[in-house]
Amino acid sequence: MPSLPNIVLILADNLGWGELGCYGGGMLRGAPTPRIDALAAQGMRFLNFNVESDCVPTRAALMTGRQAIRTGAFQSMPAGLPQGLTRWEITLAQLLSGRGYATGHFGKWHLGDVEGRLPTDRGFDEWYGIPRTSNEAQHTTALGYDPIRTPLPYIMEGVAGSPSRNVELFDLDSRRTIDRELVDRTASFMQRQTAAGKPFFAYMPITQVHFPTICHPDFVGHTGHGEMADSLAEMDHNVGLILDAVDRLGIANDTLFLFGSDNGPEFRTPWRGTAGYWRSTYHTSRLIE
Repeated sequence: MPSLPNIVLILADNLGWGELGCYGGGMLRGAPTPRIDALAAQGMRFLNFNVESDCVPTRAALMTGRQAIRTGAFQSMPAGLPQGLTRWEITLAQLLSGRGYATGHFGKWHLGDVEGRLPTDRGFDEWYGIPRTSNEAQHTTALGYDPIRTPLPYIMEGVAGSPSRNVELFDLDSRRTIDRELVDRTASFMQRQTAAGKPFFAYMPITQVHFPTICHPDFVGHTGHGEMADSLAEMDHNVGLILDAVDRLGIANDTLFLFGSDNGPEFRTPWRGTAGYWRSTYHTSRLIE
């Protein structure tokens, strides 16, 4: 029986079709994306990945292979309101776990924010990230914010079989650094599983370029074209770090590497994205193998 391939799936947030160089963006968006462009040239580009215009339903469809309306997760909801996949849905992580894969989630979940609906309840062995969405990083600095009415947002972590816990307040400072932390934790997960000789599914749904589109301190001013472009450059760099980790571990020939986005471009000023330098009447994303 052939060995099972490792799977690395990186999912960007609100990344428009026209942002990357391999789709006509890159330098024209103020930020070359050489690592993702090289990945596209080396592998396969999928040009018709049709999705919803909201984070939750696209992630639900990705995790279940079903129309989001069937899963109970078809719209983004504020903290404190019932949300998430129905408990009887079978996720990609559960299927792969059943085949002997180690499964790790590092990033934005947005498919349930209470015990019983978090990643480690849905097939992942471990997770680190945010249960909902990046705009919550603005809560603590918002005029009139009341933590009694809307809970403080936290970065969380957990392992299967134990309750998840709050790790760090998710505010504008930690919003800048979280994607680099996701890279480090994903690389560590891949290294541990490779050393153990176990196939792995590393799911890294990064937070860029969802608003507030502010980048890691190392990338502030990197492009000279504002924080949207700086964030694109950071995202490309982070994808490159994971590619480098795969090469360093000597598992490139045994690993399926995919990069995609959850829906169309960020539309909020001053971080407005683009669906390409042509008019598009529908939201499109893509996967690159």
